[in-house]
Amino acid sequence: MSDKLVHDVHDAHGAHAAETFDSEINVRSISIFLIWLVLGVLITAVAMYGLYRNFQSREMAQDRPSSPLVDRTKPHLPPEPRLQITPHPDLERFKAEQQAAVSTYGWVDQAQGVVRIPVDRAMDIVAARGLPWKQPEAEPQVGQVVAPTAAAVSAPAPQPTHHRRGRR
Repeated sequence: MSDKLVHDVHDAHGAHAAETFDSEINVRSISIFLIWLVLGVLITAVAMYGLYRNFQSREMAQDRPSSPLVDRTKPHLPPEPRLQITPHPDLERFKAEQQAAVSTYGWVDQAQGVVRIPVDRAMDIVAARGLPWKQPEAEPQVGQVVAPTAAAVSAPAPQPTHHRRGRR
């Protein structure tokens, strides 16, 4: 049965099915296209090289010779601010300085008598003493007239905002 099926498929497509498929590919046209493509790439490469050499010669012609008064023996540094040469060691040194500042005792301003203390010690002192706070003023009694404070007088009253709706 399988032989009959293969034979029927072969007959349905014709005896020259393989030859017909091969004849549909035009090898000559593809070869001509590839030759033109390679030639176009080569011509473009040569043109770009010529253009590069032209630009290079123009740039060299416009380049002015340096002054004989310039001392080429000393390295010329760009103006400040410059990029760091060694950023990682600089960062580590900065972190160490900051850690020392928050974990040691020292003078901030000796003339004024201002010192710094470690953060852990400052937290212990605040926990023991508490934070300073202002005593609340006595609550006014009912019926007692209270004079407005300077802050209440100077603050402008908020203006009501009106939202307009579209006309109908």
